[in-house]
Amino acid sequence: MDETETGQDGMGRTTIATIYDVADQAGVSISTVSRFLNNPRKVNAQTSARIKLAMENLEYVRHGNTGSRQSRQTIRIGLLAPFFPAPSFVERMEGMTPIFHAAGCEMLVYSIDSPEQLDNHVRTGFFSKRLDGIIVMAMAMTEENARHLQRSGLQVVLIEQHNPLFCCIECDNVRGGALAAEYFLAKGYGDCGYLGQNMALPYSLQPSELRIAGYRDALLIGGKPLHPEFVRLGDVSVEGGYAMAMDLLGRSHRPRALFAMSDLQAIGAMKAARALGLRIPEDVAILGFDDIEAADYVELSTISQSLKESGRLAAELILGRIAEPQRPLQNIQLRVQVVERSTA
Repeated sequence: MDETETGQDGMGRTTIATIYDVADQAGVSISTVSRFLNNPRKVNAQTSARIKLAMENLEYVRHGNTGSRQSRQTIRIGLLAPFFPAPSFVERMEGMTPIFHAAGCEMLVYSIDSPEQLDNHVRTGFFSKRLDGIIVMAMAMTEENARHLQRSGLQVVLIEQHNPLFCCIECDNVRGGALAAEYFLAKGYGDCGYLGQNMALPYSLQPSELRIAGYRDALLIGGKPLHPEFVRLGDVSVEGGYAMAMDLLGRSHRPRALFAMSDLQAIGAMKAARALGLRIPEDVAILGFDDIEAADYVELSTISQSLKESGRLAAELILGRIAEPQRPLQNIQLRVQVVERSTA
């Protein structure tokens, strides 16, 4: 093994690659590696590529976190999300806050704007220098980045994603879609429609595909197939739901019931129905997904995925793993259920 790689020294002790090893293998100065770690935009692309390759070959992990822990008394937990401040993110954070407050922890929120930003933060040890643990919300984590985080020694909890390396909290999106269909079928509604997401961010998850799969299959089993002309895909927002619902409900042949993949879209659909003079639920039934706080205010029927509870559990899991790193990993799947209000 090359002497710059992680391995064992002559006495059989494990050696860990340092910034000096990275600089040597990349053929650059220590200051250049340091500049790349702190501000990669100040290093040209060719040099950055050599440094990244050296870090990967050496399995280099930035170990600033050890010193930070020794020099501070407060545990720091990072929250990563691609869509802050979406209502679902805020409600999960509300579930975490009392747990972290009671434990005297700091929460640091990171809104990830691109897959390159996430990749750079993970590879350069940006998080391991500043944090003791990370909760990743609804963000696509590559296997390579997952291995980097595992090697960093940080404790990690994933929400809405499964990875065997970490604790995970998941929502059964397929079952949630099926529940929506079963609810409409039990009510005796005729043609059913669906409002979903047209294109997810490249670094976020795509629950729309799972929810429509469960919805479509359950409708088919119930003898009411989901017709393609009653499916619309657009933005996950009130405005997106309004535009899609105006298109669907403004036609002479319209669906009797609408299931939206998010409460935001469902609220937009309610606005569209009222603009068209349609009664809810007498003329069109509307059902959302998430059960955000606003859903209760507008009396929206919805599928609950227990947002605050998932946040609370994530906080408890991360603190437990920090206190006892040898605890068994847990994978928790929260139950989804229909919350019946006045729109369906």
